[in-house]
Amino acid sequence: MRRTQKHIEKMLKREIAPEYRELAVKIKEPDSVVMPYVLEKLMNLEQAKILNALPDSPANIAKKFNLSQETVDKHFQEMFEKGLLYPGKSGWHLTRSWAGLHDSAGSSNPKYDSDDFFDLAFAKSDETVKKQINEVLKGTTKTIRQGMRVIPRWRSIKDILGVLPNEDIREIFKAADPIVLLPCACKNIDRNRKCKDTIPVTTCIVHGRAGQYNLNRGTGKKLSHDEVLELLDSFDKYQLVHLVGNYNSMPYLVCNCHNCCCGSFYRNVRARKQIQQFSIAKSRFIAFVDAEKCKGCKTCVTRCPVDAIQLKQYSGYEGKRAFVLEEECIGCGLCVLTCPTGAREMKLIRPPEYIPQLSSSTDIEV
Repeated sequence: MRRTQKHIEKMLKREIAPEYRELAVKIKEPDSVVMPYVLEKLMNLEQAKILNALPDSPANIAKKFNLSQETVDKHFQEMFEKGLLYPGKSGWHLTRSWAGLHDSAGSSNPKYDSDDFFDLAFAKSDETVKKQINEVLKGTTKTIRQGMRVIPRWRSIKDILGVLPNEDIREIFKAADPIVLLPCACKNIDRNRKCKDTIPVTTCIVHGRAGQYNLNRGTGKKLSHDEVLELLDSFDKYQLVHLVGNYNSMPYLVCNCHNCCCGSFYRNVRARKQIQQFSIAKSRFIAFVDAEKCKGCKTCVTRCPVDAIQLKQYSGYEGKRAFVLEEECIGCGLCVLTCPTGAREMKLIRPPEYIPQLSSSTDIEV
Protein backbone atom coordinates (compact mmCIF):
# COMPACT_ATOMS: atom_id res chain seq x y z
CA MET A 1 0.00 0.00 0.00
CA ARG A 2 1.32 3.44 -0.91
CA ARG A 3 1.74 6.25 1.58
CA THR A 4 -1.42 8.34 1.87
CA GLN A 5 -2.10 11.55 3.77
CA LYS A 6 -5.33 10.01 5.05
CA HIS A 7 -3.47 7.17 6.75
CA ILE A 8 -0.91 9.56 8.25
CA GLU A 9 -3.69 11.75 9.67
CA LYS A 10 -5.38 8.66 11.10
CA MET A 11 -2.17 7.64 12.89
CA LEU A 12 -1.74 11.15 14.29
CA LYS A 13 -5.22 11.07 15.86
CA ARG A 14 -4.44 8.09 18.09
CA GLU A 15 -3.89 8.49 21.82
CA ILE A 16 -0.34 7.64 22.85
CA ALA A 17 1.42 7.40 26.19
CA PRO A 18 2.91 10.63 27.59
CA GLU A 19 6.38 9.01 27.67
CA TYR A 20 6.67 9.52 23.91
CA ARG A 21 5.95 13.23 24.22
CA GLU A 22 8.57 13.48 26.97
CA LEU A 23 11.08 11.86 24.63
CA ALA A 24 10.21 14.31 21.86
CA VAL A 25 11.26 17.12 24.20
CA LYS A 26 14.56 15.34 24.93
CA ILE A 27 15.25 15.03 21.21
CA LYS A 28 14.74 18.81 20.85
CA GLU A 29 11.30 18.60 19.23
CA PRO A 30 9.01 20.00 21.97
CA ASP A 31 6.51 21.58 19.55
CA SER A 32 6.37 18.77 16.99
CA VAL A 33 2.99 17.15 16.42
CA VAL A 34 4.53 14.21 14.56
CA MET A 35 7.68 13.41 16.58
CA PRO A 36 5.98 11.52 19.46
CA TYR A 37 4.25 9.24 16.96
CA VAL A 38 7.52 8.59 15.11
CA LEU A 39 9.09 7.53 18.40
CA GLU A 40 6.14 5.31 19.27
CA LYS A 41 6.69 3.35 16.07
CA LEU A 42 10.36 2.78 16.96
CA MET A 43 9.94 1.43 20.52
CA ASN A 44 7.53 -0.11 22.98
CA LEU A 45 6.40 1.66 26.14
CA GLU A 46 8.93 -0.12 28.37
CA GLN A 47 11.73 1.04 26.09
CA ALA A 48 10.35 4.60 26.11
CA LYS A 49 10.49 4.61 29.90
CA ILE A 50 14.08 3.40 29.82
CA LEU A 51 15.11 6.14 27.38
CA ASN A 52 13.46 8.78 29.54
CA ALA A 53 15.55 7.52 32.47
CA LEU A 54 18.83 8.22 30.66
CA PRO A 55 21.52 9.11 31.41
CA ASP A 56 21.91 6.16 33.78
CA SER A 57 23.59 2.78 33.79
CA PRO A 58 21.78 -0.37 32.61
CA ALA A 59 22.22 -1.81 36.11
CA ASN A 60 20.49 1.17 37.76
CA ILE A 61 17.72 1.12 35.16
CA ALA A 62 17.12 -2.58 35.82
CA LYS A 63 16.66 -1.81 39.52
CA LYS A 64 14.50 1.26 38.89
CA PHE A 65 11.99 -0.59 36.71
CA ASN A 66 12.28 -3.97 38.45
CA LEU A 67 13.58 -5.66 35.30
CA SER A 68 16.16 -8.38 34.86
CA GLN A 69 19.57 -7.31 33.60
CA GLU A 70 19.07 -9.59 30.61
CA THR A 71 15.83 -7.80 29.68
CA VAL A 72 17.42 -4.37 29.96
CA ASP A 73 20.44 -5.44 27.91
CA LYS A 74 18.13 -6.77 25.18
CA HIS A 75 16.24 -3.47 25.11
CA PHE A 76 19.47 -1.48 24.83
CA GLN A 77 20.78 -3.69 22.03
CA GLU A 78 17.57 -3.41 20.02
CA MET A 79 17.40 0.37 20.44
CA PHE A 80 21.07 0.64 19.48
CA GLU A 81 20.43 -1.38 16.31
CA LYS A 82 17.45 0.84 15.47
CA GLY A 83 19.55 4.00 15.80
CA LEU A 84 17.85 5.35 18.92
CA LEU A 85 20.99 5.09 21.04
CA TYR A 86 24.68 5.58 20.59
CA PRO A 87 27.52 4.62 22.94
CA GLY A 88 29.68 7.25 24.57
CA LYS A 89 32.44 7.46 27.18
CA SER A 90 29.86 7.91 29.94
CA GLY A 91 27.51 5.19 28.71
CA TRP A 92 24.48 5.09 26.43
CA HIS A 93 22.99 8.31 25.03
CA LEU A 94 19.75 9.11 23.25
CA THR A 95 20.24 10.21 19.64
CA ARG A 96 20.42 13.99 19.89
CA SER A 97 18.25 15.31 17.06
CA TRP A 98 15.63 14.48 14.49
CA ALA A 99 18.21 14.78 11.73
CA GLY A 100 20.37 12.14 13.40
CA LEU A 101 17.43 9.86 14.11
CA HIS A 102 16.17 10.21 10.54
CA ASP A 103 19.49 8.98 9.17
CA SER A 104 20.14 6.22 11.70
CA ALA A 105 16.64 4.76 12.01
CA GLY A 106 15.98 5.17 8.29
CA SER A 107 19.05 3.11 7.40
CA SER A 108 18.80 0.39 10.05
CA ASN A 109 18.85 -3.33 9.44
CA PRO A 110 15.90 -4.19 7.15
CA LYS A 111 14.46 -6.49 9.85
CA TYR A 112 13.24 -3.29 11.56
CA ASP A 113 11.58 -1.81 8.47
CA SER A 114 8.09 -0.47 9.16
CA ASP A 115 5.84 1.24 6.64
CA ASP A 116 4.13 3.19 9.42
CA PHE A 117 7.46 4.48 10.71
CA PHE A 118 8.59 5.42 7.19
CA ASP A 119 5.36 7.32 6.52
CA LEU A 120 5.43 9.17 9.83
CA ALA A 121 9.11 9.98 9.29
CA PHE A 122 8.19 11.45 5.90
CA ALA A 123 5.50 13.55 7.61
CA LYS A 124 8.02 14.67 10.25
CA SER A 125 10.50 15.79 7.60
CA ASP A 126 7.72 17.72 5.87
CA GLU A 127 6.79 19.34 9.18
CA THR A 128 10.43 20.38 9.69
CA VAL A 129 10.71 21.94 6.24
CA LYS A 130 7.49 23.93 6.72
CA LYS A 131 8.74 25.22 10.07
CA GLN A 132 12.11 26.32 8.66
CA ILE A 133 10.51 28.12 5.72
CA ASN A 134 7.92 29.80 7.94
CA GLU A 135 10.71 31.13 10.17
CA VAL A 136 12.11 32.95 7.14
CA LEU A 137 8.70 34.16 5.97
CA LYS A 138 7.91 35.53 9.43
CA GLY A 139 11.31 37.20 9.74
CA THR A 140 12.43 35.07 12.70
CA THR A 141 15.55 34.32 10.67
CA LYS A 142 16.79 35.84 7.42
CA THR A 143 18.05 32.72 5.67
CA ILE A 144 17.35 29.02 5.72
CA ARG A 145 20.27 27.01 7.00
CA GLN A 146 22.44 25.21 4.44
CA GLY A 147 23.41 22.00 6.22
CA MET A 148 24.52 20.12 3.11
CA ARG A 149 26.83 21.09 0.24
CA VAL A 150 27.29 19.76 -3.27
CA ILE A 151 30.66 18.37 -4.33
CA PRO A 152 31.17 17.66 -8.05
CA ARG A 153 31.79 14.30 -9.68
CA TRP A 154 35.55 13.94 -9.59
CA ARG A 155 35.96 13.38 -13.33
CA SER A 156 34.24 16.72 -14.02
CA ILE A 157 36.92 18.64 -12.06
CA LYS A 158 40.00 16.40 -12.41
CA ASP A 159 41.92 18.87 -14.59
CA ILE A 160 41.09 21.99 -12.56
CA LEU A 161 43.71 23.60 -10.33
CA GLY A 162 42.66 24.57 -6.80
CA VAL A 163 40.38 21.62 -5.97
CA LEU A 164 40.34 21.10 -2.20
CA PRO A 165 40.79 17.63 -0.65
CA ASN A 166 37.32 17.79 0.95
CA GLU A 167 35.64 18.27 -2.45
CA ASP A 168 37.53 15.49 -4.27
CA ILE A 169 35.81 12.17 -3.63
CA ARG A 170 39.08 10.28 -4.15
CA GLU A 171 40.79 12.25 -1.38
CA ILE A 172 37.84 11.95 1.02
CA PHE A 173 38.15 8.17 1.07
CA LYS A 174 41.92 7.95 0.59
CA ALA A 175 42.79 7.20 4.22
CA ALA A 176 39.28 6.39 5.45
CA ASP A 177 38.65 3.26 7.53
CA PRO A 178 36.28 1.62 7.76
CA ILE A 179 34.30 2.70 4.69
CA VAL A 180 30.69 1.55 4.96
CA LEU A 181 27.91 1.55 2.34
CA LEU A 182 24.43 2.16 3.76
CA PRO A 183 20.85 2.18 2.54
CA CYS A 184 19.73 5.77 1.91
CA ALA A 185 17.34 6.80 4.69
CA CYS A 186 15.55 9.28 2.41
CA LYS A 187 14.91 6.70 -0.29
CA ASN A 188 13.70 4.17 2.31
CA ILE A 189 11.41 6.68 3.97
CA ASP A 190 9.80 7.99 0.76
CA ARG A 191 7.85 4.87 -0.16
CA ASN A 192 6.11 6.73 -3.00
CA ARG A 193 9.32 7.81 -4.72
CA LYS A 194 9.07 7.92 -8.50
CA CYS A 195 12.60 6.56 -8.99
CA LYS A 196 11.95 3.27 -7.16
CA ASP A 197 12.56 1.17 -10.27
CA THR A 198 15.46 3.16 -11.70
CA ILE A 199 17.65 4.45 -8.84
CA PRO A 200 19.39 2.15 -6.31
CA VAL A 201 18.57 2.53 -2.60
CA THR A 202 21.97 1.63 -1.15
CA THR A 203 23.87 4.80 -2.02
CA CYS A 204 25.06 6.52 1.18
CA ILE A 205 28.64 6.11 2.37
CA VAL A 206 30.11 6.80 5.81
CA HIS A 207 33.58 6.21 7.17
CA GLY A 208 35.65 6.35 10.35
CA ARG A 209 33.73 6.39 13.63
CA ALA A 210 30.41 6.75 11.79
CA GLY A 211 31.26 3.72 9.68
CA GLN A 212 32.19 1.60 12.70
CA TYR A 213 29.03 2.70 14.55
CA ASN A 214 26.87 1.38 11.73
CA LEU A 215 28.77 -1.89 11.42
CA ASN A 216 28.43 -2.41 15.17
CA ARG A 217 24.67 -2.00 15.01
CA GLY A 218 24.32 -4.50 12.20
CA THR A 219 23.74 -2.36 9.15
CA GLY A 220 25.83 -1.48 6.12
CA LYS A 221 28.53 -3.21 4.10
CA LYS A 222 32.24 -2.60 4.52
CA LEU A 223 34.09 -1.52 1.36
CA SER A 224 37.73 -1.16 0.44
CA HIS A 225 39.08 2.09 -1.02
CA ASP A 226 39.10 0.59 -4.52
CA GLU A 227 35.58 -0.81 -4.09
CA VAL A 228 34.12 2.54 -3.01
CA LEU A 229 35.67 4.37 -5.98
CA GLU A 230 34.41 1.68 -8.35
CA LEU A 231 30.94 1.98 -6.82
CA LEU A 232 30.92 5.77 -7.11
CA ASP A 233 32.04 5.55 -10.73
CA SER A 234 29.11 3.18 -11.36
CA PHE A 235 26.78 5.85 -9.96
CA ASP A 236 27.84 8.23 -12.75
CA LYS A 237 25.14 6.79 -15.00
CA TYR A 238 22.44 7.81 -12.53
CA GLN A 239 21.13 11.30 -11.76
CA LEU A 240 22.75 11.19 -8.31
CA VAL A 241 24.41 14.20 -6.70
CA HIS A 242 27.19 14.00 -4.10
CA LEU A 243 26.16 15.86 -0.94
CA VAL A 244 28.33 16.30 2.16
CA GLY A 245 28.04 18.29 5.37
CA ASN A 246 28.60 21.99 4.73
CA TYR A 247 31.84 22.47 6.68
CA ASN A 248 35.48 22.86 5.76
CA SER A 249 36.96 19.61 7.11
CA MET A 250 36.85 16.09 5.67
CA PRO A 251 33.23 14.86 5.58
CA TYR A 252 32.38 11.61 7.35
CA LEU A 253 29.30 11.10 5.17
CA VAL A 254 28.82 11.26 1.40
CA CYS A 255 25.18 11.08 0.32
CA ASN A 256 24.37 10.27 -3.29
CA CYS A 257 21.06 12.04 -3.60
CA HIS A 258 18.31 11.89 -6.21
CA ASN A 259 16.16 14.94 -6.77
CA CYS A 260 12.79 13.15 -6.62
CA CYS A 261 13.05 11.70 -3.12
CA CYS A 262 16.03 12.84 -1.06
CA GLY A 263 15.21 15.19 1.80
CA SER A 264 17.81 17.81 0.92
CA PHE A 265 16.40 18.24 -2.58
CA TYR A 266 12.80 18.20 -1.32
CA ARG A 267 13.70 20.98 1.11
CA ASN A 268 15.57 22.93 -1.58
CA VAL A 269 12.68 22.82 -4.06
CA ARG A 270 10.34 24.19 -1.41
CA ALA A 271 12.81 26.89 -0.38
CA ARG A 272 13.36 28.02 -3.98
CA LYS A 273 9.62 28.33 -4.59
CA GLN A 274 8.53 29.91 -1.32
CA ILE A 275 11.44 32.07 -0.15
CA GLN A 276 13.69 32.19 -3.26
CA GLN A 277 16.64 30.75 -1.34
CA PHE A 278 18.84 27.67 -1.68
CA SER A 279 18.77 25.29 1.29
CA ILE A 280 21.55 23.25 -0.36
CA ALA A 281 24.92 24.97 -0.58
CA LYS A 282 26.22 24.94 -4.14
CA SER A 283 29.68 23.59 -4.87
CA ARG A 284 32.51 26.04 -5.59
CA PHE A 285 32.13 25.23 -9.29
CA ILE A 286 29.72 25.99 -12.09
CA ALA A 287 29.09 24.35 -15.46
CA PHE A 288 29.78 26.26 -18.69
CA VAL A 289 28.85 25.51 -22.31
CA ASP A 290 30.98 25.76 -25.43
CA ALA A 291 28.26 26.79 -27.91
CA GLU A 292 30.43 25.85 -30.87
CA LYS A 293 30.68 22.21 -29.73
CA CYS A 294 27.09 21.91 -28.55
CA LYS A 295 24.68 20.18 -30.94
CA GLY A 296 21.48 20.82 -28.98
CA CYS A 297 20.85 17.13 -28.20
CA LYS A 298 19.22 17.94 -24.80
CA THR A 299 21.17 15.25 -22.93
CA CYS A 300 22.25 17.84 -20.36
CA VAL A 301 18.72 19.22 -20.05
CA THR A 302 17.33 15.89 -18.88
CA ARG A 303 20.46 15.13 -16.83
CA CYS A 304 20.35 18.31 -14.71
CA PRO A 305 18.75 17.67 -11.29
CA VAL A 306 17.72 21.31 -10.72
CA ASP A 307 16.47 22.42 -14.17
CA ALA A 308 19.40 24.79 -14.58
CA ILE A 309 19.88 24.13 -18.31
CA GLN A 310 17.79 25.39 -21.20
CA LEU A 311 18.20 25.64 -24.96
CA LYS A 312 18.50 29.04 -26.60
CA GLN A 313 19.41 30.53 -29.94
CA TYR A 314 23.01 31.78 -30.07
CA SER A 315 23.99 34.47 -32.55
CA GLY A 316 25.98 33.00 -35.42
CA TYR A 317 24.89 29.37 -34.87
CA GLU A 318 22.13 27.32 -36.46
CA GLY A 319 19.60 25.70 -34.14
CA LYS A 320 19.18 26.10 -30.40
CA ARG A 321 22.00 25.08 -28.08
CA ALA A 322 22.41 24.53 -24.35
CA PHE A 323 22.60 27.46 -21.97
CA VAL A 324 23.29 27.34 -18.20
CA LEU A 325 21.17 29.38 -15.81
CA GLU A 326 24.08 30.34 -13.56
CA GLU A 327 21.89 31.32 -10.63
CA GLU A 328 20.30 27.86 -10.58
CA CYS A 329 23.38 25.69 -11.27
CA ILE A 330 24.56 23.83 -8.14
CA GLY A 331 27.86 22.69 -9.67
CA CYS A 332 27.35 18.92 -9.43
CA GLY A 333 29.14 18.06 -12.68
CA LEU A 334 26.53 15.56 -13.89
CA CYS A 335 26.02 17.32 -17.22
CA VAL A 336 29.78 17.42 -17.92
CA LEU A 337 30.16 13.64 -17.62
CA THR A 338 27.56 12.73 -20.24
CA CYS A 339 27.87 15.44 -22.89
CA PRO A 340 28.40 13.43 -26.11
CA THR A 341 30.37 16.24 -27.81
CA GLY A 342 32.46 17.44 -24.86
CA ALA A 343 30.78 20.82 -24.99
CA ARG A 344 30.56 21.26 -21.22
CA GLU A 345 33.18 21.96 -18.57
CA MET A 346 33.36 23.01 -14.95
CA LYS A 347 34.95 26.24 -13.74
CA LEU A 348 36.06 27.18 -10.24
CA ILE A 349 34.27 30.42 -9.29
CA ARG A 350 34.20 30.53 -5.47
CA PRO A 351 37.11 30.86 -2.98
CA PRO A 352 37.93 28.29 -0.27
CA GLU A 353 36.43 30.66 2.32
CA TYR A 354 33.03 30.01 0.75
CA ILE A 355 32.91 26.75 2.74
CA PRO A 356 31.95 27.47 6.41
CA GLN A 357 34.04 26.58 9.43
CA LEU A 358 33.04 23.32 11.14
CA SER A 359 31.69 25.11 14.20
CA SER A 360 29.07 26.98 12.17
CA SER A 361 27.64 23.92 10.40
CA THR A 362 27.73 20.70 12.37
CA ASP A 363 24.31 19.09 11.96
CA ILE A 364 23.08 17.62 8.73
CA GLU A 365 19.65 18.90 7.74
CA VAL A 366 16.83 16.62 6.60
